[in-house]
Amino acid sequence: MYKPEIILEGAPNARDLGGLETVDGRKVKANRLIRSGNLHRISDADAEYLKKAGLRKVVDLRTAQERREKPDRVIDGVYYIVCPIMPDRVEGITRETPKTEAEEAKRMIAMAKHLMSRNSDGRTQMKSLYPLFVSLDHCVEHFAEFFRILLDTEDGAVLFHCTMGKDRAGTAAALALYALGVSRESIVKDYLITAERCAPGTKHLIEGCRKFTNDEAVLEFIYRLDTVEEDFINTSFETVEQLYGGMDNFLKDKLGMDSEKINRLRDLYLE
Repeated sequence: MYKPEIILEGAPNARDLGGLETVDGRKVKANRLIRSGNLHRISDADAEYLKKAGLRKVVDLRTAQERREKPDRVIDGVYYIVCPIMPDRVEGITRETPKTEAEEAKRMIAMAKHLMSRNSDGRTQMKSLYPLFVSLDHCVEHFAEFFRILLDTEDGAVLFHCTMGKDRAGTAAALALYALGVSRESIVKDYLITAERCAPGTKHLIEGCRKFTNDEAVLEFIYRLDTVEEDFINTSFETVEQLYGGMDNFLKDKLGMDSEKINRLRDLYLE
């Protein structure tokens, strides 16, 4: 049974995807694929853990602004690769870094009110973002680059991350796991672990926002932006089905993952 541990104290949403089973009975190798939030606050112990895990590459899925504001802690001997999934700032996904918690709360409230002027349903807002990952040319091109990085890593661990490790990293994990032959049910279960891992941070954020607003609708909206739900990732799958006729076609025709590359990927990352 896949029950990933919290492996990094400074990035609580980080987890090794090793142990996830494929539909044909194989398993993702341990210390090969690690998904995470940003590495800005990882500790010395975290860095040592990653070294022992054989970390070879870090793939940063964030925008330039996010990287400037919260640069990854650099670990000796690790190759850092920039692969921004989104072309620029996207409200609700990319996150600016405030100088204080009060500033963060005020920014979140302002962003929520702005987004609510379009649609007051936070779930609907988040669902509307996920189709972009599999339809915008920039996003598709960078997910194709992500797969090229995976295919070019014959040993050691590849850690990929965005800011919270929930939307962009969640989609990257879903695509990689599907290509490896993991069932959609297991992909969704891994995706939903993020809701539990990010819950303490989300609770802290909401408590901070309450100091500046008592509007429960705004607070509920912020909560939806800061978590994940099954409908969110399912929207990506549904969009792929509508636009490309299925995930297999998307992998082959848009991400360059033909049967030969799929087999190589599985040889590299599966037991």
